[in-house]
Amino acid sequence: MTSPLSLRVGLRNALRIAAPYFRSDQRSVGLGLLASLICAQLVVVGAAVAENYWRNAFFQTLQDKNWPGFIEQFWVYAVIAVFHICGAVYQRYLSQWLTIRWRGWMTSYYLDRWLEGAVHYRAMMSSHTVDNPDQRIADDIRSYIGLTLELLIGLIGALARLTSFVAILWALSNSIPLTIFSVTIPGYLVWAALIYAIAGSFVTHWIGRRLIQIDFEQERREADFRFALVRLRENSEAVALLRGEDFEKRGLAMRFRAIVDNWFRLMNLQQLIGLFSESYKRYSLYFPYFVMAPLFFGGTMQLGSFMQSGSAFNEVRNSFSYFINAYLKLAELAAVTHRLSQFAEVLEQSKAANADVASPADGAALDASEIVVKTAAGSPIIAVDSVRVDSGTSLLITGPSGTGKTSLVRALAGVWPFVDGKVSTAARRTLVLPQRPYLPLGTLRAAVSYPEAPDHSNATRIAEVLKTVGLDHLVALLDHVDRWDLRLSEGEKQRLAIARALLYQPDLLIVDEATSALSKPSEILLHQILRMHLSTATIVAVSHQDALHSYYDSVTVLRTSETN
Repeated sequence: MTSPLSLRVGLRNALRIAAPYFRSDQRSVGLGLLASLICAQLVVVGAAVAENYWRNAFFQTLQDKNWPGFIEQFWVYAVIAVFHICGAVYQRYLSQWLTIRWRGWMTSYYLDRWLEGAVHYRAMMSSHTVDNPDQRIADDIRSYIGLTLELLIGLIGALARLTSFVAILWALSNSIPLTIFSVTIPGYLVWAALIYAIAGSFVTHWIGRRLIQIDFEQERREADFRFALVRLRENSEAVALLRGEDFEKRGLAMRFRAIVDNWFRLMNLQQLIGLFSESYKRYSLYFPYFVMAPLFFGGTMQLGSFMQSGSAFNEVRNSFSYFINAYLKLAELAAVTHRLSQFAEVLEQSKAANADVASPADGAALDASEIVVKTAAGSPIIAVDSVRVDSGTSLLITGPSGTGKTSLVRALAGVWPFVDGKVSTAARRTLVLPQRPYLPLGTLRAAVSYPEAPDHSNATRIAEVLKTVGLDHLVALLDHVDRWDLRLSEGEKQRLAIARALLYQPDLLIVDEATSALSKPSEILLHQILRMHLSTATIVAVSHQDALHSYYDSVTVLRTSETN
């Protein structure tokens, strides 16, 4: 897993996460937008430099009571303000443009890896699983890009300002030298700004070093609470029937209390950082004028130079103080990149798991040997010496509850990550029907066509398979958008899953008690329909029904002794 949370590790992870996008086929547009964004920032810095010189001229006209010069300087500022305005507006515009393109690419990148094969399932079952992958894709990517661009552009702006204003401040310092005990200090205002910023940065990090871990924990607890709310919504019927509202309220209240407890920790630490950083910022606004006051009141410095020096000092101090000003954002970025790095590592581990599953096998549609299915902790669930099903034949797996039938099905399907042995298949189109059918969001046509995209050209075929499995009443509702997973009964959903198999026409069909919610006659009839309409397919079924034995070419009975 990733290294412990720290700013250094967080920034290194941030660069590693950004690299794939800027090496992708979208790198030209991405780099072009980034370069334009940097140019907009430099325009803002250039306007700030021009304004600094303007301040000298403007305040000098005040001291000289030069009315024509005073009016002229207002026109000069009007031109400078145009660059300020355009730079700021287009900096935001280009940042938003780059953000949505980068986010679109990263979202697709992580979705592709998460939904590659059964990686999403293995990642959930892995011993190194990560919490709330949905939040990491939806929220953490958005936060990562926003924070990265904000901090990067801020850093470039700070360096540009530092380069520009150090030269100005150094020249102003040397034009009116400061002598202490007969020693002249060159560029004394630059050194004062540097010492001030270093001291402030050290104190800020000392106060806020625990902030990254607390930020990370806050994101996790917020996601857990949101997941619990979504889970309650998805299971609202069961909760209502069981009168489980009080239990759910207690569980949600407990999760929210965890958010509140960590929020107060976050609040208290941010309060300390805020007190110091605001004090640092406020007192530093007029610190340079205090330092230069003896020169001004002594008559060796004019008002224009006095105001220009103060402005330049604050620009240099702000540049040196980038770390202080950005500390909270840096801590947040470190926490977000840690979450994305964890997610990426688990995806890689899950992709590597079972890499040899589903390799071709000669002479059999499905061949498994020396199979030992284990829990995530490594305890054996079921051990089977051999499972072999020739192409076009059928196998029924039965046995008492608790013998590991479903675990064996997951291993044969190639999705369970904790399996010893070898599973191979020659099937090009495999479909697994679980006991609880999954119905995607959208139309009924999409639910029947899943996992393929809905096709309006096969409306007649869809109507036929629905009628075949006893769902005639749903034919007229094919293009209705509804929560079909909530609207249909368990029996109707299982019938729809059988219709899905008839429509998909797999080479290998694995049926894991996918008719258990139906009556015994209906269950037998649907298995007959599968054998009749998928006569060339290889079928492996799991069921408790003894009456199904005669409808399958071979039967494997799992015994309790086969589990250890």
